[in-house]
Amino acid sequence: MKKLFTILSIATLTAFAGYGQNKTSGVMKATTQLKTFTVSENGKELQYSVKVMERRKYGMELDHKDKGMVNQDRKTSAAYVTKLVAIDSDSDNNYDDYMVLKYKGTENNDFEVVQTDKGFDINVDDKSMHYNVLESNYLVDKKSKNFFIIEEFESK
Repeated sequence: MKKLFTILSIATLTAFAGYGQNKTSGVMKATTQLKTFTVSENGKELQYSVKVMERRKYGMELDHKDKGMVNQDRKTSAAYVTKLVAIDSDSDNNYDDYMVLKYKGTENNDFEVVQTDKGFDINVDDKSMHYNVLESNYLVDKKSKNFFIIEEFESK
């Protein structure tokens, strides 16, 4: 009976120790945003949709006042934000163009997708990027060029 109790105790402690080690890694779950806009091409209205999927990863920073201590407090740090922007400019089920936007965000970024005459703008705080749907190209403002990292690709 004593051996059975010892084995069960070790199994229980191992299970709780393993469970206690599973902490969140600092990655926020992905969020998705879908917007539909229209643009005029040769007097004809063209409808397109923009789908934005977001993922944030938080780095770990410790308070300098706790340096050398065993239990240190974490400081809130800026997130590394990755957004996949999918653009569907025709009426099929597949997205035509994709962009991956990366930037170092703040604690509470103001991110918005705003319709323009030829496409849409992506605004993050005071930085902006313009996307022309008719020509399938983007333009980043001069003051924002060091803020955004952009990768663009098409679906085949």
